[in-house]
Order: sequence, then C-alpha cells, then structure tokens
Amino acid sequence: MIRCENLTKVFDEKAGIYDINLQFLPGVLYGIIGYNGAGKTTLLRCIEGLYLPTTGHVYHNDTSTKKEKEFLHIRKKIAYLPTDEYLYKKLTCIENIELATILRTGKNKLTDETRELIKYFEAQGFLGKRFCDCSTGMKKKIQIIISLIGEIDTIIWDEPNDGLDIISNLRIKRLLNYYKSKNVTVLLSCHVIEFLDNFIDYCVIIQDGKIIEKQEARNIKSLEELYIRHIEEDKILYPFNGNK
Repeated sequence: MIRCENLTKVFDEKAGIYDINLQFLPGVLYGIIGYNGAGKTTLLRCIEGLYLPTTGHVYHNDTSTKKEKEFLHIRKKIAYLPTDEYLYKKLTCIENIELATILRTGKNKLTDETRELIKYFEAQGFLGKRFCDCSTGMKKKIQIIISLIGEIDTIIWDEPNDGLDIISNLRIKRLLNYYKSKNVTVLLSCHVIEFLDNFIDYCVIIQDGKIIEKQEARNIKSLEELYIRHIEEDKILYPFNGNK
C-alpha cells in the first residue's frame, strides 16, 4: 500500500503539489488526470522517490521515501515510466534492455518475462536499431519493456500511450489488467480521457497542485463530464472568435 500524507513539494518557493493526502491499494488501477502543469508528474515522481517531499511523507507500506537506503529495495520493484526519453541514444534498443536488466536484476541475461514483452509489443524487428533512430512509438515500447524488468510491486506510468497506435494502446490495457490481477498497484497519468474511461478503477483529479476530486470509477458516468465540472467556463474556449 502507498500513502501520501500531507505531501507538499515546493520548487523555487512555488508549490508544485500541496498538502496531498492519498492512499493507493494493491490490485487497483488509478487514473490521475489534470491539465498540463497541474502537478501530475510531480506527484508521480514523489511517489516513485525521484523527488523527496518538501514537507509531508510518501510511504510504501511503512517505509518513507525519505529513508533512502531503506527505500532502495522497494524502489527496485517499481515500474516507473517517465514522459521524457531517458535511455542511451547511441546504444541499440537491445543494448539498452540488456543494460537495464543488469542494473535492475544484477544479472546479464534477459528474463523470460522481458522476452515475452518483446514479443508482445512486436519489438523484435527494431532491437538492433540505435535508440535515437527509432520512431516515437518504438521508443515508447522499449521504455515500457524496460520499466517492467524484474520483480514488480507497483507500476507508475506517466503518459504511457504517447505516440502509440491503436493496437499498442489495446495491448497496454490488457497488460495493465494482467498486472492488476497479480495484485500490483497501478498509477496511470493520461491526458486522453477516452483511454481511461471504462478502464480505471479509481479517478484522481489534480488542479493547481491540489487534489480536487477522488472518486471510484463505478460511480462516474463520464470522466469528461466529471473533469469539466471542475473547470471554469471561461477556460473552455470556442474556436474562431468564440463562434459555436
């Protein structure tokens, strides 16, 4: 179980997120939505341990992310996928996967699960390509595969479907449902509400660094309507001089 208690992260005297209190349970898929700059990525990075809280705490079970040595073994079991491209550009895709395997498992042999994921995303054909020469979709698939190397207790994915085609998005949904069935906690940030609708178990809406809505998906008729309810009318503009 993951708990955020009075979690605040401040950047240059400005709060990225403020006084967040949330709980994330195993076997539940959480969708985190909000506009650009609302605080989604900051929240996910605090939960993953990349950012330490300015005040408050993030606990994975009873271990705080502030206790870096104790948290290290927990962090190795987190499948974290950032929005940015973080892999070595001049290495091939398979070299990046092999390096990540060593760093995450201490072994220089790909796991059976990694081989299965390579097949699942049909990535065999571009494993020999340098990462920098791959398309956006290819890069995203490799980063997803790498995030899932080793033993996984928690999945934290920030915009995982950017650049992916329809089939790949369907595969992501089936893959996340598989991990959810294995009692893995899944946190998913996504701007595409249609992707999350009828898929997530729980919705968290963040705005101006604060949580403004927490709701079980089964109680939500429409994610879009729920989100728009919290947006000021003058922020939703009409094109071409306001003509409807």
